Amino acid sequence: MPFDLNLPALQFPLIGNSIAVAIPSLLHIALAGLSVGFMVLAPLFEWQGRRSAHFTDLAHGVTKFTVLVFSVSTVLAVIMVELMIGLFPVTTMWIWNQFRAPIALAMGGFLLQFACFYPYYHFWERIRGRSVLFHIMLGSAAALLMLIWVAVLDGMGSYMLTPLDGMTTWQNVLNPTWLSLGLHRLVGELVMAGYVIAAYGAWRLGRPEAQDRREYYRFLTTVGWLWGLGALWLQPFTGLLYASRIQQAAPEAYEQIIRGDYQFLAYVQFLLIALLIVGSYWLMKAVDTRARTSRWLDISFGVVAVLMVLFVGHTTLRRALLYLLVALSVWSLRVWWMRRERPSQLEASFSPSMRPVALMLGVVSVLTYVTMGTIRETARRPYTVRNMISLHDEARVPPAERGATGEGNRIFVNKDGHE
Repeated sequence: MPFDLNLPALQFPLIGNSIAVAIPSLLHIALAGLSVGFMVLAPLFEWQGRRSAHFTDLAHGVTKFTVLVFSVSTVLAVIMVELMIGLFPVTTMWIWNQFRAPIALAMGGFLLQFACFYPYYHFWERIRGRSVLFHIMLGSAAALLMLIWVAVLDGMGSYMLTPLDGMTTWQNVLNPTWLSLGLHRLVGELVMAGYVIAAYGAWRLGRPEAQDRREYYRFLTTVGWLWGLGALWLQPFTGLLYASRIQQAAPEAYEQIIRGDYQFLAYVQFLLIALLIVGSYWLMKAVDTRARTSRWLDISFGVVAVLMVLFVGHTTLRRALLYLLVALSVWSLRVWWMRRERPSQLEASFSPSMRPVALMLGVVSVLTYVTMGTIRETARRPYTVRNMISLHDEARVPPAERGATGEGNRIFVNKDGHE
């Protein structure tokens, strides 16, 4: 019995194809980004463990979290890929064909990462008992191998916004926005990792069963906050680099971000950034009740943050206000740090407001990371690959011919999936 292969394009009911893919994608990206941040920080914390056992415990804790969420993140990734193949087959198969060799490298790095990371966690005490330095090197190797995987994925993601025509697979990775996106995402992952550690420490401080480890959870709150804040200071500069590269390579995409249909996402992003910077300032005051700041400094943070959000559409003014907000944050932390009696020991006498502020910062840091990724995805609409494959292509090409064309422009792929 013959089958009719010229069926209408698949449409996900109620929410549509884009949102259907976005939900598992954003959940996966949030967990995966947090895991990458923890993998990078774990050997650094363990190295610091030479002077404080709390750092070693923290390194073990974030490694345990990463191992536990790998399975959840992997399931979400499988769901995401299956939906992409079913709902956006033209884009998915075409992109994979443009990155065959880099994908092979990424998969090799990912598998080798497991060979380093799982012994790093499961044989923690045994390996450390023989050589702490070797154990740190094992964790560092796992982090570097994971970054290879992330770098290739960033190459594919950046290529969809700023594609090159007629290049090799390796040249496709090195597209105009690849390096700037990679730096921006890595710093964002460190921001998120730091603030989530602080939020966890603050949450545990309020639990009755954690009273015997209050010193350790205070340590988590302070160290996580400081790491998150330090990375947050770098984020505007990596963001400026990434935005400048988009503006040079795809000016219409940049205009769409700032003044297009999804402009509200830019306002949401800078509102979240303002909350992170101002919230970090208030956490500084809550972490140490001995800290004394000027009332004018309190007002300045609020005024500059509000003005920055209001003037998102005015690029030069918004950037100036953001850098001013960062400068206020750096200066206030420096004054606070210098006034501490023994800053190296990170002791603190917390105020009651510390816990909700730290929890808020953890949530906001995750939302900021997810929002940044969403903005990048919407910047190329109505294309899935800018100027090459559109949403209209995916919707109008019947399944029997999918993979055969890309709106008659530069994409011609046969039914075997090859160019």
